[in-house]
Amino acid sequence: MSLIRTSLAIAVLVSAVPALAQAPSPEKPAKPEEISIPFAQFGGIDDWRADGTQALYIKGRRNSEWYYAKLMSTCQGLNFAEAIGFRNEAAGNFDKFSTIIVDGRPCQLTSLVKSEKPTTKK
Repeated sequence: MSLIRTSLAIAVLVSAVPALAQAPSPEKPAKPEEISIPFAQFGGIDDWRADGTQALYIKGRRNSEWYYAKLMSTCQGLNFAEAIGFRNEAAGNFDKFSTIIVDGRPCQLTSLVKSEKPTTKK
């Protein structure tokens, strides 16, 4: 008799596992969509602001939209640079596979997402 109860209990637990595995996690916010800045090679980037040495805000010329670019590692001199270069992908868009150039050194992006306009530091 106890063997039947144990077997039924195991069957119920096994059937419940897939339902639990598919339940969405409410704690995880949705990851922002990766994006590209079109026509970057034709002046599609209007402005930029460093956010320390591992990220920067980039303003696209089209619709004056702002983007947040995270870098693969520390980019020395970014937070003090007065000018930087933007190396696009072959199609001319600037995206998470692109690179910025600071003082002649390449700094690889890992993410590019839409952003709000950066706040002005006082």
